[in-house]
Amino acid sequence: MTINDINGWISEGCDFVLFRYPQQTDVHAAHSGETVRLASVADLKLINKGFIFAPFAEGRLPIVVFVNPQTETFKQPQREPAVATTAESEDVTGTYTAEFDKFREAVRNGQFSKLVLARTHCTSIHSNALDIFFDACTACPNSFVYLFSSAESGMWLGATPEILLEGSPEQMHTVALAGTMACMNGKLPDIGSWDAKNRNEQKIVTDYLLAQIQTFGNIINTTTPQSVRAAHLAHLKTDIFFNINGKDLPKLISALHPTPAVCGLPKDEAIRFINENESADREYYAGLLGWYDAQADTRLFVNLRCMKWIDKQTVKLMAGGGILPESELESEWRETENKMQTLTRLNSFR
Repeated sequence: MTINDINGWISEGCDFVLFRYPQQTDVHAAHSGETVRLASVADLKLINKGFIFAPFAEGRLPIVVFVNPQTETFKQPQREPAVATTAESEDVTGTYTAEFDKFREAVRNGQFSKLVLARTHCTSIHSNALDIFFDACTACPNSFVYLFSSAESGMWLGATPEILLEGSPEQMHTVALAGTMACMNGKLPDIGSWDAKNRNEQKIVTDYLLAQIQTFGNIINTTTPQSVRAAHLAHLKTDIFFNINGKDLPKLISALHPTPAVCGLPKDEAIRFINENESADREYYAGLLGWYDAQADTRLFVNLRCMKWIDKQTVKLMAGGGILPESELESEWRETENKMQTLTRLNSFR
C-alpha cells in the first residue's frame, strides 16, 4: 500500500479509514471487507469485530461498520512545522446567541443539570485530506486522529482527545473528560486553576459514567481529576477502570453513548432538546468511532475536534461546549473557537 493508493481511495469515493492511536506513531489503514449499517449501538451484538462510525443520536443516520476489513500499518510521517500561528476568532453570531440563551434558560430553570450546545462553521481548504491528516497526527500526539469515508457518512477527519471505552472485558477503561482551558505559554494549568463551572461540569460526567458502569460491571479504580493536554487546549480528566461480562459490552456502550460531555442530563430528554433547538446538524459529530472487538481489545472514542467535507474545497467544522447555570456567552463562544482551531491552526489546513 502506498500514498498513491490512499489518494486513489479518496478520489474514487471508496469506503476506508486511516487512524492513529494516542501517543503512537503507527497509522492503520482499513479498507475493503464488508460494510454494514446498524440502526442501534445495541446491535453491535451482531458484530464480532470491525471499525465503527456512529452518529450522535440514533434514528436518522446509520451506524457504519467496516466488518473484518483488510488492515495495513505504516509509520506516521513527521511534518515540520506542524502548527501555524493561531487563527483569528470570529465574532459571536446572532444564531448562537439565541440558542445559548435558550439552552442556559433550560438549565437555570431546572429542566436539565447540563446541556451541550454545538455549532458549525464552513470554510474553504487548499490542501488534500491526507496532508491534513498527517499534520494532525504530528500536532495532536495525545489524540485519536482519523480520516474516515463511506457512502453513508461522507468523508470526515478528526483529532479527538476523548476515550469512550477501551480494553478487554477483564479490564476496561473510560475517562470523564470535561472542562476546557487554553494552555498558557504552552504549559498545562495546575489543578487549582480550574474554576467552579469547569469542575462541576467534569463531576457531572464522572458521576454519570460511574452510575452506568456499576449497572453492568465492577469499578476497580477511579483517579482524582487532573489536567491533560489536547493540542493547544487543556481538559479535566478522571480515569475509571472496571471489568464487565463480555456479553454486556454492547449494552454498556449503548448506555454510555452519548455521555453528558457531549449531550446533557437527563440524557434522553437532552437529546430531544438538542435535536429540536440546535440549528447545527451534528450528524456524526459527538458520535462514537473506533475499533470494536467483542472477544479482545476494543478502542472507541468520542468524535470531537472534527470536520466533514462538503465538497473538494469546503469543509464543515464542528465544536460544542457544556452549558451550566453560570455559563457566559462570550466564554462559551471562545471555547468553541478554540476547539475548532485544533484543525484550523494546522499549516496544511490553510
